[in-house]
Amino acid sequence: MFGDFIEFARQVRRSEGFKNALNTPSRLSVHAVQRLNRGYFVIEIRAGSGFFSVMQIVLCILLYCDEKHLTPVVSARGGSYGDAQGKIDWLAECFENLAPAPVAASLRLRTSVVSDLGDLGFRRYESGLELDRASTLFLSNYQPTASIREEVDGIRQRLGIGATTLGVHFRGTDKRFEAHTIERDTFCRTVERTLRDEPRLTNIFVSSDEQAFLDFFVNWGFAVPVNVAPATLLATGEKPVHFSGHPGLAIGREALVASLLLANCGYLIKTPSYLSAWSKIFNPSLPVKLVAPPRENAFWFPDSQIWTEQMKRGGDLATHEIEFDGSELPFPGNRTAA
Repeated sequence: MFGDFIEFARQVRRSEGFKNALNTPSRLSVHAVQRLNRGYFVIEIRAGSGFFSVMQIVLCILLYCDEKHLTPVVSARGGSYGDAQGKIDWLAECFENLAPAPVAASLRLRTSVVSDLGDLGFRRYESGLELDRASTLFLSNYQPTASIREEVDGIRQRLGIGATTLGVHFRGTDKRFEAHTIERDTFCRTVERTLRDEPRLTNIFVSSDEQAFLDFFVNWGFAVPVNVAPATLLATGEKPVHFSGHPGLAIGREALVASLLLANCGYLIKTPSYLSAWSKIFNPSLPVKLVAPPRENAFWFPDSQIWTEQMKRGGDLATHEIEFDGSELPFPGNRTAA
């Protein structure tokens, strides 16, 4: 009986309602301060979570501002991807703001610092997100910086990534706590079946945070050439890459480049991961196969919607999926200048 009580207490502590109650004072304070900004919503994110987990916060801020007719002014400092002093806005290092907000010289904007969606009371936005709207809203506000677009385009051309490329992403390390796992050989057989079912796919581009998986995958013996993402900053043992002691700005850039390269593929097979799920936001017409679902307590967007839609189609991609030739990407490595 005592064990049941302990388990019940743990479930309560992990529940969104409990977290929301704990965050009430800080949430009320944030919104009280922001009302003084007269139409601007000025948020600085200082989070220790993964790169695309922070991007989820940015996305929900954009949704809130769109709903309330506010002008978002968002920055991200410190945490896993910035400098220790928090002087560098690493969001601005990775993305160009397509809708910069002019601010009157007489207006002193007040910045609120948050660490997660709970500090803003925005978890409700994440549960109601839709892929098309999320993609449209984000891409109308941000695009990767010119140097990142150029890097992506250079790699894309060198490795031949495009409409005939099968993108593969395997998220390992601590992800087993948030997603149902799949054995490496089962995953590789799924890739083989996809190649048989989709003869237009003539090469593979694979990305992972685990070197052991990459070694296993490359040595599997697929019938088409395999190219590995040129990432140099991988996970250390069971620790995820953003907790492995690598320079923050560098690992953030590598994560973004990997996601954009996957977005340039003609088809994507993946395990649950924010990184590869955001490839679908960068390219909403990308056909995606999610090989295993997120766990119930981690059923987060975008993978939650990718999985739900996949189940509605009978567990696999429909044969009438839109074929993608890469030209529709709004920033495929600054292709218009190539």
